[in-house]
Amino acid sequence: MLHVAAPAIAKSIDPAAELTASYLRAHGAAEALMRITPEGRVVPELAESMQPISPTEWTVKLREGAKFWSGETVDSAAVVASLERSKRLNALALGQLKDVTAEVAGTYEVRLTTTSPQPELPLALAHYQTVIYNASRLAPDTAGGTDPALCDLTGPYRVSEFSTERSMTLEASESWWGGVPKLERIEVQQVTDNQARAQLALSGQADIVQDVPSERARELQQSETARLVSTSAANTVAVYLNPASTAAPALADVRVRQALGWGADREELVDLATNGLATPTSSWLASNPAYPDADTTGFTALDSDKAAQLLDDAGWVLVDGKRMKDGAPLTLRLLTFGAEAATGEVLQSQWGRLGIDVQVNNVESTLITQAIANGDWDAATQAWTTVGSTSTLIAGQIAPDGAGNHAKLVIPGIADLLTTAATAQDATLRQTALLEVNELMVNEVPAIPLHTRVVATAVGDNVTGFTAHPLQYEQLITGAVGISD
Repeated sequence: MLHVAAPAIAKSIDPAAELTASYLRAHGAAEALMRITPEGRVVPELAESMQPISPTEWTVKLREGAKFWSGETVDSAAVVASLERSKRLNALALGQLKDVTAEVAGTYEVRLTTTSPQPELPLALAHYQTVIYNASRLAPDTAGGTDPALCDLTGPYRVSEFSTERSMTLEASESWWGGVPKLERIEVQQVTDNQARAQLALSGQADIVQDVPSERARELQQSETARLVSTSAANTVAVYLNPASTAAPALADVRVRQALGWGADREELVDLATNGLATPTSSWLASNPAYPDADTTGFTALDSDKAAQLLDDAGWVLVDGKRMKDGAPLTLRLLTFGAEAATGEVLQSQWGRLGIDVQVNNVESTLITQAIANGDWDAATQAWTTVGSTSTLIAGQIAPDGAGNHAKLVIPGIADLLTTAATAQDATLRQTALLEVNELMVNEVPAIPLHTRVVATAVGDNVTGFTAHPLQYEQLITGAVGISD
Protein backbone atom coordinates (compact mmCIF):
# COMPACT_ATOMS: atom_id res chain seq x y z
CA MET A 1 0.00 0.00 0.00
CA LEU A 2 1.19 3.51 -0.83
CA HIS A 3 0.50 6.24 1.74
CA VAL A 4 0.16 9.82 0.48
CA ALA A 5 -0.10 12.96 2.62
CA ALA A 6 -1.53 15.94 0.71
CA PRO A 7 -2.39 19.50 1.75
CA ALA A 8 -5.77 19.04 0.04
CA ILE A 9 -7.77 16.32 -1.67
CA ALA A 10 -10.70 16.43 -4.06
CA LYS A 11 -13.84 18.14 -2.82
CA SER A 12 -16.03 15.67 -4.71
CA ILE A 13 -15.81 12.56 -6.87
CA ASP A 14 -17.43 14.43 -9.79
CA PRO A 15 -14.68 15.68 -12.15
CA ALA A 16 -16.86 18.60 -13.25
CA ALA A 17 -17.11 19.91 -9.69
CA GLU A 18 -14.83 22.71 -8.56
CA LEU A 19 -11.52 21.66 -6.96
CA THR A 20 -11.89 18.04 -7.99
CA ALA A 21 -10.44 17.05 -11.38
CA SER A 22 -6.83 18.05 -10.69
CA TYR A 23 -6.78 16.00 -7.47
CA LEU A 24 -8.34 12.96 -9.11
CA ARG A 25 -5.73 13.15 -11.81
CA ALA A 26 -2.90 13.71 -9.31
CA HIS A 27 -3.72 10.54 -7.40
CA GLY A 28 -3.96 8.20 -10.38
CA ALA A 29 -7.72 8.19 -10.96
CA ALA A 30 -8.34 10.46 -13.95
CA GLU A 31 -6.95 10.72 -17.47
CA ALA A 32 -7.54 13.06 -20.42
CA LEU A 33 -7.33 12.61 -24.16
CA MET A 34 -3.87 14.18 -24.10
CA ARG A 35 -1.24 14.78 -21.43
CA ILE A 36 1.76 17.03 -20.90
CA THR A 37 5.14 15.40 -20.38
CA PRO A 38 7.70 16.53 -17.78
CA GLU A 39 9.49 18.28 -20.67
CA GLY A 40 6.39 20.33 -21.50
CA ARG A 41 5.39 18.42 -24.67
CA VAL A 42 1.84 17.32 -25.37
CA VAL A 43 1.32 13.63 -26.22
CA PRO A 44 -1.69 11.26 -26.50
CA GLU A 45 -3.15 9.64 -23.37
CA LEU A 46 -6.65 8.21 -23.90
CA ALA A 47 -6.35 9.32 -27.50
CA GLU A 48 -4.31 7.19 -29.85
CA SER A 49 -3.75 10.18 -32.10
CA MET A 50 -5.02 13.72 -32.73
CA GLN A 51 -4.64 15.21 -36.19
CA PRO A 52 -5.85 18.44 -37.85
CA ILE A 53 -7.81 17.96 -41.06
CA SER A 54 -8.27 21.71 -41.62
CA PRO A 55 -7.46 24.86 -39.62
CA THR A 56 -10.78 24.47 -37.77
CA GLU A 57 -11.25 20.68 -37.68
CA TRP A 58 -9.49 17.89 -35.84
CA THR A 59 -9.88 14.13 -35.74
CA VAL A 60 -9.22 12.28 -32.49
CA LYS A 61 -8.78 8.51 -32.69
CA LEU A 62 -9.34 6.79 -29.34
CA ARG A 63 -7.50 3.85 -27.83
CA GLU A 64 -9.78 0.92 -28.62
CA GLY A 65 -8.75 -0.95 -25.48
CA ALA A 66 -9.60 1.83 -23.03
CA LYS A 67 -12.42 1.16 -20.57
CA PHE A 68 -13.98 2.88 -17.61
CA TRP A 69 -13.62 1.22 -14.20
CA SER A 70 -17.12 -0.21 -14.65
CA GLY A 71 -15.90 -2.08 -17.73
CA GLU A 72 -17.89 0.11 -20.11
CA THR A 73 -16.03 1.08 -23.28
CA VAL A 74 -14.50 4.51 -23.68
CA ASP A 75 -16.02 5.17 -27.09
CA SER A 76 -16.58 8.42 -28.95
CA ALA A 77 -20.10 8.89 -27.56
CA ALA A 78 -18.79 8.68 -23.99
CA VAL A 79 -15.96 11.12 -24.74
CA VAL A 80 -18.32 13.65 -26.32
CA ALA A 81 -20.74 13.36 -23.37
CA SER A 82 -17.91 13.89 -20.88
CA LEU A 83 -16.49 16.97 -22.63
CA GLU A 84 -19.91 18.55 -23.14
CA ARG A 85 -20.97 18.02 -19.53
CA SER A 86 -17.73 19.49 -18.19
CA LYS A 87 -18.01 22.47 -20.51
CA ARG A 88 -21.59 23.01 -19.35
CA LEU A 89 -20.90 22.76 -15.61
CA ASN A 90 -17.32 23.97 -15.07
CA ALA A 91 -15.96 27.43 -15.88
CA LEU A 92 -12.39 26.19 -16.38
CA ALA A 93 -13.55 23.52 -18.81
CA LEU A 94 -15.59 26.14 -20.66
CA GLY A 95 -12.49 28.33 -20.90
CA GLN A 96 -10.61 25.49 -22.61
CA LEU A 97 -13.47 24.38 -24.87
CA LYS A 98 -15.59 27.52 -25.28
CA ASP A 99 -15.52 27.56 -29.09
CA VAL A 100 -15.13 23.81 -29.60
CA THR A 101 -17.85 21.43 -30.78
CA ALA A 102 -17.29 17.70 -30.24
CA GLU A 103 -19.16 15.18 -32.39
CA VAL A 104 -19.19 11.41 -32.86
CA ALA A 105 -17.47 10.55 -36.16
CA GLY A 106 -17.22 6.80 -35.62
CA THR A 107 -17.19 4.32 -32.76
CA TYR A 108 -13.66 5.32 -31.79
CA GLU A 109 -13.35 8.63 -33.62
CA VAL A 110 -14.29 12.12 -32.43
CA ARG A 111 -14.54 15.16 -34.71
CA LEU A 112 -13.68 18.50 -33.09
CA THR A 113 -14.74 21.70 -34.84
CA THR A 114 -13.68 25.18 -33.74
CA THR A 115 -15.17 28.54 -34.68
CA SER A 116 -11.69 29.83 -35.53
CA PRO A 117 -8.28 28.16 -35.94
CA GLN A 118 -7.03 26.73 -32.63
CA PRO A 119 -3.62 25.14 -33.26
CA GLU A 120 -3.14 24.69 -29.50
CA LEU A 121 -6.26 22.55 -29.09
CA PRO A 122 -4.24 19.43 -28.14
CA LEU A 123 -2.92 21.35 -25.14
CA ALA A 124 -6.45 22.35 -24.13
CA LEU A 125 -7.39 18.66 -24.18
CA ALA A 126 -4.48 17.93 -21.83
CA HIS A 127 -5.88 20.31 -19.21
CA TYR A 128 -6.98 18.56 -16.04
CA GLN A 129 -10.49 19.95 -16.35
CA THR A 130 -10.99 18.02 -19.59
CA VAL A 131 -10.42 14.58 -18.07
CA ILE A 132 -12.73 11.90 -19.45
CA TYR A 133 -15.34 10.20 -17.27
CA ASN A 134 -18.59 8.25 -17.65
CA ALA A 135 -21.07 11.13 -17.68
CA SER A 136 -24.05 8.77 -17.73
CA ARG A 137 -23.41 7.98 -14.04
CA LEU A 138 -23.74 11.64 -12.98
CA ALA A 139 -26.47 14.28 -12.92
CA PRO A 140 -26.57 16.12 -16.27
CA ASP A 141 -27.14 19.64 -14.95
CA THR A 142 -25.46 19.77 -11.52
CA ALA A 143 -21.93 18.92 -10.44
CA GLY A 144 -21.01 17.35 -7.11
CA GLY A 145 -21.45 14.22 -5.04
CA THR A 146 -19.24 12.09 -2.80
CA ASP A 147 -20.44 8.55 -3.51
CA PRO A 148 -17.57 6.57 -5.11
CA ALA A 149 -20.13 4.35 -6.86
CA LEU A 150 -20.96 7.30 -9.12
CA CYS A 151 -17.32 7.88 -10.04
CA ASP A 152 -16.41 6.01 -13.24
CA LEU A 153 -13.06 7.08 -14.67
CA THR A 154 -10.23 5.47 -16.63
CA GLY A 155 -7.07 5.83 -14.52
CA PRO A 156 -4.96 2.98 -13.14
CA TYR A 157 -6.56 3.41 -9.70
CA ARG A 158 -10.28 3.58 -8.92
CA VAL A 159 -11.77 5.42 -5.97
CA SER A 160 -13.20 2.93 -3.47
CA GLU A 161 -13.68 5.15 -0.41
CA PHE A 162 -14.01 8.92 -0.12
CA SER A 163 -14.44 11.41 2.71
CA THR A 164 -14.48 15.08 1.79
CA GLU A 165 -11.46 17.02 3.10
CA ARG A 166 -10.30 13.95 5.03
CA SER A 167 -9.22 10.92 3.01
CA MET A 168 -9.52 8.96 -0.19
CA THR A 169 -8.76 5.30 -0.87
CA LEU A 170 -7.93 4.01 -4.34
CA GLU A 171 -7.51 0.44 -5.55
CA ALA A 172 -5.91 -0.99 -8.67
CA SER A 173 -8.26 -0.99 -11.67
CA GLU A 174 -8.47 -4.31 -13.48
CA SER A 175 -9.75 -2.55 -16.61
CA TRP A 176 -6.89 -0.05 -17.03
CA TRP A 177 -5.74 0.10 -20.65
CA GLY A 178 -2.09 0.51 -19.57
CA GLY A 179 -1.83 -2.96 -18.03
CA VAL A 180 -1.62 -4.10 -14.42
CA PRO A 181 -1.01 -1.17 -12.03
CA LYS A 182 2.07 -1.56 -9.85
CA LEU A 183 0.22 -0.79 -6.61
CA GLU A 184 -2.72 -2.64 -5.08
CA ARG A 185 -3.94 0.21 -2.91
CA ILE A 186 -3.34 3.92 -2.29
CA GLU A 187 -4.38 5.79 0.84
CA VAL A 188 -4.50 9.57 0.49
CA GLN A 189 -4.85 11.63 3.66
CA GLN A 190 -5.48 15.36 3.79
CA VAL A 191 -3.00 17.03 6.14
CA THR A 192 -3.34 20.79 5.96
CA ASP A 193 -0.64 21.60 8.53
CA ASN A 194 2.70 22.09 6.77
CA GLN A 195 4.81 20.95 9.70
CA ALA A 196 2.70 17.85 10.26
CA ARG A 197 3.19 16.82 6.64
CA ALA A 198 6.95 17.32 6.93
CA GLN A 199 7.02 15.17 10.05
CA LEU A 200 5.14 12.38 8.31
CA ALA A 201 7.84 12.37 5.64
CA LEU A 202 10.72 12.45 8.11
CA SER A 203 9.22 9.66 10.21
CA GLY A 204 8.51 7.46 7.20
CA GLN A 205 4.78 7.33 8.01
CA ALA A 206 3.91 8.56 4.51
CA ASP A 207 5.51 7.33 1.30
CA ILE A 208 4.79 10.49 -0.69
CA VAL A 209 4.24 13.91 0.88
CA GLN A 210 3.07 16.79 -1.30
CA ASP A 211 4.07 20.43 -0.83
CA VAL A 212 6.77 20.05 1.77
CA PRO A 213 7.45 23.43 3.43
CA SER A 214 10.70 24.90 2.14
CA GLU A 215 12.01 25.54 5.65
CA ARG A 216 12.15 21.77 6.24
CA ALA A 217 14.03 21.10 3.00
CA ARG A 218 17.45 20.74 4.64
CA GLU A 219 16.17 18.09 7.06
CA LEU A 220 14.67 16.09 4.22
CA GLN A 221 17.82 16.40 2.15
CA GLN A 222 19.67 14.76 5.03
CA SER A 223 16.96 12.18 5.76
CA GLU A 224 17.65 8.45 5.54
CA THR A 225 13.99 7.55 5.01
CA ALA A 226 12.95 9.93 2.23
CA ARG A 227 14.36 12.03 -0.57
CA LEU A 228 13.32 15.50 -1.56
CA VAL A 229 12.21 15.80 -5.18
CA SER A 230 11.79 19.32 -6.48
CA THR A 231 11.41 20.89 -9.89
CA SER A 232 10.67 24.30 -11.32
CA ALA A 233 6.89 24.51 -11.28
CA ALA A 234 5.18 25.67 -14.45
CA ASN A 235 3.57 28.62 -12.77
CA THR A 236 4.64 32.12 -11.87
CA VAL A 237 4.17 33.59 -8.41
CA ALA A 238 3.49 37.29 -8.95
CA VAL A 239 2.28 40.33 -7.03
CA TYR A 240 -0.89 41.51 -8.78
CA LEU A 241 -1.46 45.26 -8.55
CA ASN A 242 -4.59 47.40 -8.39
CA PRO A 243 -4.13 50.74 -10.22
CA ALA A 244 -7.66 51.72 -9.18
CA SER A 245 -6.92 51.42 -5.46
CA THR A 246 -8.09 54.42 -3.46
CA ALA A 247 -5.81 53.43 -0.57
CA ALA A 248 -2.71 53.30 -2.79
CA PRO A 249 -3.40 55.72 -5.68
CA ALA A 250 0.30 55.70 -6.57
CA LEU A 251 -0.28 52.36 -8.34
CA ALA A 252 -2.19 54.19 -11.09
CA ASP A 253 1.21 55.48 -12.28
CA VAL A 254 2.97 52.87 -14.43
CA ARG A 255 6.33 54.28 -13.28
CA VAL A 256 5.55 53.26 -9.72
CA ARG A 257 4.54 49.77 -10.85
CA GLN A 258 7.76 49.49 -12.86
CA ALA A 259 9.78 50.68 -9.86
CA LEU A 260 8.35 47.86 -7.75
CA GLY A 261 9.39 45.41 -10.45
CA TRP A 262 12.97 46.67 -10.67
CA GLY A 263 13.21 46.98 -6.89
CA ALA A 264 12.57 43.28 -6.25
CA ASP A 265 15.71 41.18 -5.76
CA ARG A 266 14.53 37.81 -7.08
CA GLU A 267 17.71 35.95 -6.22
CA GLU A 268 17.37 37.03 -2.59
CA LEU A 269 13.65 36.20 -2.66
CA VAL A 270 14.33 32.65 -3.81
CA ASP A 271 17.11 32.22 -1.26
CA LEU A 272 15.31 33.64 1.78
CA ALA A 273 11.65 32.87 1.03
CA THR A 274 11.96 29.43 -0.57
CA ASN A 275 15.32 28.14 0.70
CA GLY A 276 16.53 28.05 -2.89
CA LEU A 277 13.79 25.66 -4.06
CA ALA A 278 12.17 28.08 -6.54
CA THR A 279 13.50 29.72 -9.69
CA PRO A 280 13.49 33.50 -10.31
CA THR A 281 11.08 34.63 -13.04
CA SER A 282 11.70 37.92 -14.82
CA SER A 283 8.43 37.76 -16.77
CA TRP A 284 5.15 35.88 -16.50
CA LEU A 285 5.99 33.40 -19.26
CA ALA A 286 9.45 32.59 -17.90
CA SER A 287 8.21 29.58 -15.91
CA ASN A 288 7.05 27.80 -19.09
CA PRO A 289 9.82 25.37 -20.17
CA ALA A 290 8.72 25.68 -23.80
CA TYR A 291 9.72 29.38 -23.83
CA PRO A 292 13.33 29.50 -22.61
CA ASP A 293 13.83 32.97 -24.13
CA ALA A 294 11.15 34.45 -21.87
CA ASP A 295 13.59 34.70 -18.96
CA THR A 296 15.69 37.20 -20.95
CA THR A 297 12.76 39.64 -20.99
CA GLY A 298 11.55 41.82 -18.17
CA PHE A 299 12.97 42.33 -14.70
CA THR A 300 16.08 40.29 -15.33
CA ALA A 301 18.05 41.68 -12.38
CA LEU A 302 17.70 43.95 -9.38
CA ASP A 303 18.15 47.59 -10.43
CA SER A 304 17.67 49.75 -7.36
CA ASP A 305 18.99 52.88 -9.10
CA LYS A 306 16.44 52.54 -11.90
CA ALA A 307 13.67 51.90 -9.39
CA ALA A 308 14.64 55.00 -7.40
CA GLN A 309 14.77 57.15 -10.55
CA LEU A 310 11.32 55.97 -11.63
CA LEU A 311 9.91 56.92 -8.24
CA ASP A 312 11.64 60.30 -8.42
CA ASP A 313 10.20 60.88 -11.91
CA ALA A 314 6.73 60.02 -10.58
CA GLY A 315 7.10 62.70 -7.92
CA TRP A 316 7.73 60.43 -4.94
CA VAL A 317 10.64 62.15 -3.24
CA LEU A 318 12.80 60.45 -0.61
CA VAL A 319 12.48 62.32 2.71
CA ASP A 320 14.17 60.84 5.79
CA GLY A 321 14.09 57.38 4.20
CA LYS A 322 10.40 57.58 3.19
CA ARG A 323 8.89 58.27 -0.21
CA MET A 324 6.61 61.31 0.05
CA LYS A 325 4.34 63.19 -2.34
CA ASP A 326 2.03 66.09 -1.47
CA GLY A 327 2.74 65.41 2.20
CA ALA A 328 1.61 61.77 2.07
CA PRO A 329 3.82 58.64 2.30
CA LEU A 330 3.88 55.90 -0.33
CA THR A 331 2.15 52.96 1.37
CA LEU A 332 1.04 49.62 0.05
CA ARG A 333 -1.10 46.80 1.47
CA LEU A 334 0.13 43.40 0.33
CA LEU A 335 -2.06 40.31 0.76
CA THR A 336 -0.30 36.94 0.67
CA PHE A 337 -1.47 33.35 0.90
CA GLY A 338 0.11 30.23 2.38
CA ALA A 339 3.81 29.76 1.71
CA GLU A 340 3.87 33.11 -0.08
CA ALA A 341 3.84 34.80 3.33
CA ALA A 342 7.64 34.48 3.35
CA THR A 343 7.80 36.08 -0.09
CA GLY A 344 5.72 38.98 1.20
CA GLU A 345 8.00 39.49 4.18
CA VAL A 346 11.12 39.63 2.01
CA LEU A 347 9.42 42.06 -0.39
CA GLN A 348 8.44 44.22 2.56
CA SER A 349 12.14 44.59 3.38
CA GLN A 350 13.26 45.07 -0.23
CA TRP A 351 10.68 47.70 -1.10
CA GLY A 352 11.28 49.31 2.28
CA ARG A 353 14.83 50.06 1.09
CA LEU A 354 13.24 52.18 -1.64
CA GLY A 355 11.31 54.12 0.99
CA ILE A 356 7.98 52.35 0.46
CA ASP A 357 5.91 51.35 3.50
CA VAL A 358 4.56 47.85 2.81
CA GLN A 359 2.01 46.28 5.14
CA VAL A 360 1.85 42.49 4.71
CA ASN A 361 -1.13 40.37 5.73
CA ASN A 362 -1.19 36.60 5.13
CA VAL A 363 -4.78 35.42 4.66
CA GLU A 364 -6.83 32.58 3.18
CA SER A 365 -7.07 32.56 -0.62
CA THR A 366 -10.84 33.10 -0.45
CA LEU A 367 -10.26 36.42 1.33
CA ILE A 368 -7.93 37.54 -1.45
CA THR A 369 -10.58 36.61 -4.00
CA GLN A 370 -13.19 38.58 -2.05
CA ALA A 371 -10.95 41.63 -1.69
CA ILE A 372 -10.26 41.67 -5.43
CA ALA A 373 -13.96 41.29 -6.22
CA ASN A 374 -14.80 44.17 -3.86
CA GLY A 375 -12.01 46.39 -5.19
CA ASP A 376 -10.63 46.87 -1.68
CA TRP A 377 -7.03 45.84 -2.30
CA ASP A 378 -3.67 47.23 -3.36
CA ALA A 379 -1.54 44.18 -4.10
CA ALA A 380 -1.86 40.41 -3.72
CA THR A 381 0.25 37.36 -4.46
CA GLN A 382 -1.15 34.67 -6.75
CA ALA A 383 0.32 31.89 -8.88
CA TRP A 384 -1.14 30.90 -12.24
CA THR A 385 -0.17 27.94 -14.42
CA THR A 386 1.79 28.81 -17.57
CA VAL A 387 1.95 25.37 -19.26
CA GLY A 388 -0.95 24.22 -21.39
CA SER A 389 -2.77 26.13 -24.11
CA THR A 390 -0.40 29.06 -23.65
CA SER A 391 -2.44 31.53 -25.71
CA THR A 392 -5.51 30.79 -23.58
CA LEU A 393 -3.55 31.01 -20.33
CA ILE A 394 -1.83 34.30 -21.15
CA ALA A 395 -5.12 35.76 -22.43
CA GLY A 396 -6.52 34.98 -18.98
CA GLN A 397 -3.81 37.25 -17.58
CA ILE A 398 -4.03 40.26 -19.87
CA ALA A 399 -7.13 40.15 -22.11
CA PRO A 400 -9.62 42.83 -20.95
CA ASP A 401 -11.96 40.12 -19.66
CA GLY A 402 -9.21 37.79 -18.43
CA ALA A 403 -9.81 36.18 -15.04
CA GLY A 404 -6.28 37.12 -13.96
CA ASN A 405 -6.40 40.66 -15.31
CA HIS A 406 -7.57 42.00 -11.97
CA ALA A 407 -6.57 45.55 -12.91
CA LYS A 408 -8.70 45.35 -16.09
CA LEU A 409 -5.88 47.03 -18.00
CA VAL A 410 -6.53 47.55 -21.71
CA ILE A 411 -3.24 47.58 -23.61
CA PRO A 412 -3.27 48.89 -27.20
CA GLY A 413 -2.44 46.18 -29.72
CA ILE A 414 -2.84 43.31 -27.24
CA ALA A 415 -6.04 41.97 -28.83
CA ASP A 416 -4.44 41.46 -32.25
CA LEU A 417 -1.40 39.78 -30.71
CA LEU A 418 -3.60 37.44 -28.68
CA THR A 419 -5.55 36.53 -31.82
CA THR A 420 -2.32 35.73 -33.66
CA ALA A 421 -1.04 33.72 -30.71
CA ALA A 422 -4.25 31.67 -30.65
CA THR A 423 -4.97 31.18 -34.35
CA ALA A 424 -1.83 31.47 -36.51
CA GLN A 425 -1.04 28.21 -38.26
CA ASP A 426 2.68 28.97 -38.21
CA ALA A 427 4.19 27.99 -34.84
CA THR A 428 6.90 30.66 -35.11
CA LEU A 429 4.29 33.39 -35.58
CA ARG A 430 2.38 32.14 -32.54
CA GLN A 431 5.51 32.06 -30.42
CA THR A 432 6.61 35.53 -31.54
CA ALA A 433 3.17 36.95 -30.70
CA LEU A 434 3.21 35.31 -27.26
CA LEU A 435 6.64 36.75 -26.49
CA GLU A 436 5.42 40.22 -27.57
CA VAL A 437 2.41 39.90 -25.27
CA ASN A 438 4.75 38.81 -22.49
CA GLU A 439 6.90 41.92 -23.03
CA LEU A 440 3.89 44.24 -23.05
CA MET A 441 2.86 42.76 -19.70
CA VAL A 442 6.30 43.64 -18.35
CA ASN A 443 5.99 47.22 -19.62
CA GLU A 444 2.50 47.82 -18.21
CA VAL A 445 3.03 45.75 -15.04
CA PRO A 446 -0.44 44.45 -14.19
CA ALA A 447 1.56 42.08 -11.96
CA ILE A 448 5.17 41.75 -10.85
CA PRO A 449 6.60 38.29 -11.70
CA LEU A 450 8.83 36.96 -8.93
CA HIS A 451 9.57 33.24 -8.91
CA THR A 452 8.12 29.82 -9.60
CA ARG A 453 5.93 28.28 -6.95
CA VAL A 454 7.82 25.77 -4.86
CA VAL A 455 7.04 22.18 -5.82
CA ALA A 456 8.83 20.05 -3.25
CA THR A 457 7.71 16.47 -2.78
CA ALA A 458 9.10 14.06 -0.19
CA VAL A 459 9.36 10.57 -1.64
CA GLY A 460 10.17 7.50 0.44
CA ASP A 461 13.28 5.53 -0.46
CA ASN A 462 11.04 2.53 -1.18
CA VAL A 463 9.06 4.37 -3.88
CA THR A 464 9.99 3.58 -7.48
CA GLY A 465 9.06 5.17 -10.79
CA PHE A 466 8.34 8.64 -9.39
CA THR A 467 9.00 11.52 -11.81
CA ALA A 468 9.23 15.22 -11.00
CA HIS A 469 6.81 17.20 -13.17
CA PRO A 470 6.29 20.96 -13.64
CA LEU A 471 2.58 20.24 -13.08
CA GLN A 472 3.24 18.04 -10.03
CA TYR A 473 -0.03 19.06 -8.37
CA GLU A 474 -1.88 17.11 -11.08
CA GLN A 475 0.81 14.62 -12.13
CA LEU A 476 1.77 12.88 -8.89
CA ILE A 477 0.78 9.19 -9.11
CA THR A 478 1.09 7.52 -12.50
CA GLY A 479 0.94 3.90 -13.57
CA ALA A 480 4.74 3.79 -13.30
CA VAL A 481 4.86 4.50 -9.55
CA GLY A 482 5.42 1.47 -7.32
CA ILE A 483 6.97 0.31 -4.04
CA SER A 484 10.06 -1.85 -3.82
CA ASP A 485 10.27 -4.81 -1.43
